[in-house]
Amino acid sequence: MTTSGAPTPAGAAPRPAASRLGVDLRFLALSLAVVLVHAAGLEPIRDSLMLLTSAGVTVRVVAMLVRRQLAVPRPWWWVAAGVGLLTVNNAVWFVQVDLGGAATASGFVPLLALPLGYVCLLVGSVALIVPTARRDFGGVLDAALIAVGGAIVLWTLWLYPALEARDVAIGVRAYDLIVILVVSGITGAVVRAIASAREARASLSYILVAVLCTLAGNAAAVVTTDPVTGTTPAWLGVLWVVGYIALAAAAAHPSSAALAAPGRPWEGRLTTRRLVYLGLALAANPLVAAARELSGGEADWLLLSLGSLVLVPLVLLRVWQLARLHADAERRLAHLADHDPLTGLPNRRALERHLDRLGERVALAEAPGAVVVFVDLDDFKTVNDTHGHAVGDGLLAEVAARLRACARSDGKDLVARFAGDEFVLVLEGEPDGLAATAVRRVHEAFGAPVRVGPHVLPVGGSVGVATVARGEQTCTEDLLGAADAGMYERKRLRRAARCAPDDALTTTATSGPSEA
Repeated sequence: MTTSGAPTPAGAAPRPAASRLGVDLRFLALSLAVVLVHAAGLEPIRDSLMLLTSAGVTVRVVAMLVRRQLAVPRPWWWVAAGVGLLTVNNAVWFVQVDLGGAATASGFVPLLALPLGYVCLLVGSVALIVPTARRDFGGVLDAALIAVGGAIVLWTLWLYPALEARDVAIGVRAYDLIVILVVSGITGAVVRAIASAREARASLSYILVAVLCTLAGNAAAVVTTDPVTGTTPAWLGVLWVVGYIALAAAAAHPSSAALAAPGRPWEGRLTTRRLVYLGLALAANPLVAAARELSGGEADWLLLSLGSLVLVPLVLLRVWQLARLHADAERRLAHLADHDPLTGLPNRRALERHLDRLGERVALAEAPGAVVVFVDLDDFKTVNDTHGHAVGDGLLAEVAARLRACARSDGKDLVARFAGDEFVLVLEGEPDGLAATAVRRVHEAFGAPVRVGPHVLPVGGSVGVATVARGEQTCTEDLLGAADAGMYERKRLRRAARCAPDDALTTTATSGPSEA
């Protein structure tokens, strides 16, 4: 399990060079050693191996955290706490069972350490996959839902009959069911995260091994626990120890640095195939209950209730995510409808709507006035014909950026792309002085040539201005028409005389806006 390198993120100290192959080989060697020890060793040796392994993993992860060698420290603190609590449970077992001769561990310490350790490990596992899966949140939720549906079938066909045969107490049964459902959901989420996080795939694969060992160990324990002594087969210890080693490998692998980076984006929409899988997963609970009733048995009310408690939050999260996708799509469409895709400026539609509202406020004396500046680039067609449309697009984008800089910072000005190589500036304020200032800023924006790739292009433009004072009534069409007419008159004079005064020719709208 190798992957390409990832840079050390900011805030994490560079770790010593670690061979990806070396981590893989050490994991395989240690796992093989565990299998051999469990096959040949006595129970005290097996239990001491489990204790030493969990303690070693805790020390290893904490040491890496203290040295700031892990990209996302908070989840790994949860993992370290979880393995540490399981180490406490293993130590109590070793002292009471292997050294004290008891049949099983007792007391409040194992009663608390074991479930709390699992909770910490589950929180850490989820937190580790969140950064890499945030671009595929819907896919991760779907995978978790499908995995929980599979766990419901597993519970009904294999685990529930074993518990029923042993007449296990309802509290123990509920604990086993919650562990199976939650760990199954995390398994599905990790599998999906592996698909989207290419750089962190190796580290996530080791996390998946640890989660699968936890799932397999708990499921096997339900089936193989001795009904008289309450003990489990010795070979189950292999799963726990391999799970510990896999967590250490996930932290030590160089690809763990990429756990902080988002994975590749996936579409969050529901495909037909995914809907079928989700439907089967959601229908699994009532279907197995109906099947048991029809076959003469009793429905597992515990599965119906706890299964729903696990599924409902996942479904609600998926509905929320789809609603957010829909809202984001509406916002993007609204933005595209009102903005020019090349320059990012408001388009003609947004410009006219803005002028309509501003004209109403000016007429009601709620605004001090308005200035409309119409700008048309000179010789833009020549640029396109000579250098190509890509260079022309680059020129338009740079001109848009310069004109945007002409707007004041109070948010009352609007710079829009009207059409082609035409731009419009709308400024709210007293027309006297504001019009001349706006024209001067436009000319200053065109003072330096524009560089587009290897090309250095001179840029210039013809400017027309129309104004309207407080209390005067006009319409958008008249304002734009007056400014446009002034711009074309200016262009005509420049072409005729090839020499123009510094100030732009200003015309007025037919409804009577004041002259600049």
